[in-house]
Amino acid sequence: MSYPIRLSVCLAICLGVFSACEKEPVVKPIPTDAPFAVNISNEFNELQALYAVFLSDSEGKVLAFRWLPGSDTAQVQVPGAAATDRLDCTVVKLTTHEAAGSGVTDTSLTIRTYTRLASGQNIHLRTPTYLQLTNLSIEFTHLTSLDTIIVPDGFTFVRPQPSNNFNGFYRVLHTGKMWLRLKVNGESNWRSMFFGNISGEALAASVDVTLLPAMLATPKNITLPFAAPWQYQIAGVVDTATRRLLALGDLSRTPGGAIPVFSDINVYEPQAQAFQGYRVAVTGSSNTPGGYTYSSDAFYPAVPGSLPLPSFDLEPTTAASQRFIAVKCVGAFDLLALARSRTGNPNINWEVLTQPTTNGIVTYRLPDVPAELGNRFSALKRYDFSPGTRVRAEQYERLDYEGIINKMLRNDDPFWPAKAGYLSREEVQ
Repeated sequence: MSYPIRLSVCLAICLGVFSACEKEPVVKPIPTDAPFAVNISNEFNELQALYAVFLSDSEGKVLAFRWLPGSDTAQVQVPGAAATDRLDCTVVKLTTHEAAGSGVTDTSLTIRTYTRLASGQNIHLRTPTYLQLTNLSIEFTHLTSLDTIIVPDGFTFVRPQPSNNFNGFYRVLHTGKMWLRLKVNGESNWRSMFFGNISGEALAASVDVTLLPAMLATPKNITLPFAAPWQYQIAGVVDTATRRLLALGDLSRTPGGAIPVFSDINVYEPQAQAFQGYRVAVTGSSNTPGGYTYSSDAFYPAVPGSLPLPSFDLEPTTAASQRFIAVKCVGAFDLLALARSRTGNPNINWEVLTQPTTNGIVTYRLPDVPAELGNRFSALKRYDFSPGTRVRAEQYERLDYEGIINKMLRNDDPFWPAKAGYLSREEVQ
């Protein structure tokens, strides 16, 4: 083979190798002199909320501060810190409301500090909405009395009754399917009606109750940890990939209305509906001495007969000042939330998320307040909080601390706590 031919072959081989190398992803180590940075995507416009982010070191010194543009992306850097450092990242949400006709504004500061955050984290500020809202107008015929009606996850605006010719109006949150159950004409059994493939903002139906099937199956029962005015959501899983669930719970409660106290839930299901499992989310507070607020959120292959009880606890300690928050961890769990609050103008809620210590004391000193906030809110600069610290221990079956924080910051899956198997206890100390 002549020299020019050999050279051409070698060049072709080299070019082929280089091309192949360019197609392979190259993992480069982060330079130790690279600046510490976090990336933020903010989907809220400035009329909805004004956001700020600041970074601080272990001593609480503010290293970087930035107001975030609305409906835009931003980056906060600390040039003097290396990308391998761990810094505390605080996200501040500022909202202002004005009572109609009063001229009085009410300002709220919702603050969350993520401790020892790694560089390169992506923070996504948004509300991951997956529920549709449909106004259900319904007229019932061939009945003399409507004794009870339940539209799961529906707010009652007009209850069907003789004075309105049994016409009802409900505002329902759903994922494309909904149903209702009712007892009519003094019957002991429930009857039910199912609505599928709903996509519009309004739905009108005229229903002959004599044609509705009777529900003969015995309801499934869930025993709750204690008697309390529970809030709960129970749903049959249609398809988690497309975020399709069917609510199986109760009517949504009207704000300010009476909340009953109960210790178990009967779960009814519409006929001929196949589910891939069930999501059960409950929260309730015990008023007994030593009581706490219980919360859990999980997927189950079948409706559970009872809910898990926390094997961990929290005990109070003495904090040195308003700026310090501390708690003793009892047992093992995955995430510790410590919060101080203030009622007034402004309302302040400052929550710190940190890693717990098994059977040990966790103490945290709130970071310095940036001048951009302290000059505007003197109560925040003084750490002027109400007495008491709200503490919460969180346990996840399928995530560790780093995985939990990553899910919170990404904020792209409304079902992530249920998928991870969430359980918590919270109290004020």
